[in-house]
Amino acid sequence: MKFKYKVLSVSIIVAVILVLSAALLIADPGTVGNVFVISLFIIIIPYFICEYTGYMWLKLVEKQFPNFIRDLADSKRSGMSLPEAVHICSRTNYGKLTDEIKSMSNRLTWGTPFIRVMEIFNKKVEKSKIITEALDIIKESYRSGGNITATLDSVAKDIRTLQDAEEERKSLVKQHVMIMYAIFFIFLAVSLMIIYVMVPMMMGVPEGEMEALAFRFVNPCPVEIPMFPCNLFYSLCMVFSVSPGIACYYISLFFFILIIQGIFSGLIAGQLGENSIVAGGKHSIIMVSAAISIFMFLAKMGFLPT
Repeated sequence: MKFKYKVLSVSIIVAVILVLSAALLIADPGTVGNVFVISLFIIIIPYFICEYTGYMWLKLVEKQFPNFIRDLADSKRSGMSLPEAVHICSRTNYGKLTDEIKSMSNRLTWGTPFIRVMEIFNKKVEKSKIITEALDIIKESYRSGGNITATLDSVAKDIRTLQDAEEERKSLVKQHVMIMYAIFFIFLAVSLMIIYVMVPMMMGVPEGEMEALAFRFVNPCPVEIPMFPCNLFYSLCMVFSVSPGIACYYISLFFFILIIQGIFSGLIAGQLGENSIVAGGKHSIIMVSAAISIFMFLAKMGFLPT
């Protein structure tokens, strides 16, 4: 089992124990709800840290990979074989890539074929399209016996060009990431404004006057319509200490809309800014945490309409 799945398993066990303990020992629904939210973060955050750590490691390896390829070409140009060139490169510091090059050198010392060594390294960095394609080119050139030095120089140059283009793209789209944050927090402010302005107005209109209006706002939950998750809304209102009714419905509705928007806005921000859904996880966690924290604070202070 991979390390990240071990972490996920332990996190789930801890979260389940925490929720069951709170449900059995604490009578306050609000406190149990807070424990449930904390348990969700206990499950999500450690797994995300593992994923994001792997993503950052891969990016650092990609950054140093062209330097390694260029040094291989220089050593090969001096008359060394590729295995000998790898031995020489293993003495150089390439950051996070250094340990992998030392592993390659050790395997070559033990008599492992060069192609097999490249395949083992390729398996470790299989999520990197740049490195995977570069290794495929190097392996084919090595098998065919062509001008491997020229191939290595070309691969190193092309990777560096792609990395420069990626850095330029990041600088251009950075403002779009800020726009995603702005959209989320503007919608958060608008949702709270609707909750504080419209919900009390709807609750304050007498039934007789509301029936005389051309339209009226009602609580859909008392009506048996399967599309409305009323039980989920009522559970959330118990956490927020809001009585069942029209206020409960609209507070819960906007809260879940904000959670959904926070998750997907963060993922889009990560895809735009760093061209990775995994990197967008940190933006999603920030947005969702902000929405939950604000609603929990308002609920505990008694500021939500009841």
